[in-house]
Amino acid sequence: MGRTARPDDARRREILDAALQVFLEAGVEGASVEDVRRRSGASVGSLYHRFGSKEGLAAAVYVDALGDYQREFTAALDRARAPAEGVRSAVRTHLRWVRDHPDRAEFLFNVAGSGVRRAAGSDLRELNAGFFGHVQEWFRRGAAAGQLRALSIDVVYALWLGPSQELARLWLARGRRGALRTESAVLADAAWRALRHDPNEEDT
Repeated sequence: MGRTARPDDARRREILDAALQVFLEAGVEGASVEDVRRRSGASVGSLYHRFGSKEGLAAAVYVDALGDYQREFTAALDRARAPAEGVRSAVRTHLRWVRDHPDRAEFLFNVAGSGVRRAAGSDLRELNAGFFGHVQEWFRRGAAAGQLRALSIDVVYALWLGPSQELARLWLARGRRGALRTESAVLADAAWRALRHDPNEEDT
């Protein structure tokens, strides 16, 4: 049975969604807590009590969006029955998440800068530590089984998600026109060819 959202959870969700739209329209620097108050209907006191400052609010939007993405990504890996399925599914999940949540993706990629990430502080560090630890352990098992190449995490990221990340950025920059679903199959296959233990082996 699913967890029933508490009223406070629902109110927080409404505020974060309102803040996201304000930041997309005005940028983090150009937005104000008053803008978020008007959009969300929350009181200024409530906003400061929950988030501390405009920067704290932007950090909460960032961590919320990134956490949602990371949960979907790791779930795709956990569902995979083999490394080939996991590598491909992760690429498709990456692009599907961007397509399904373009406003969140826009904020993560293009609106939130280093100041927002600094403001996220320990929440962001904890989130990323859990995510990257999970992904690295999944990849390590595949490499130990002789199915994935033993590469540094930076190279793994570049080969696995670099092309799909660039495609997602282009899609957002071009007004979200065009389909990402068709290209995701091409990039998923390319990622598997790059990361499998013998990249020169013919597909079967």
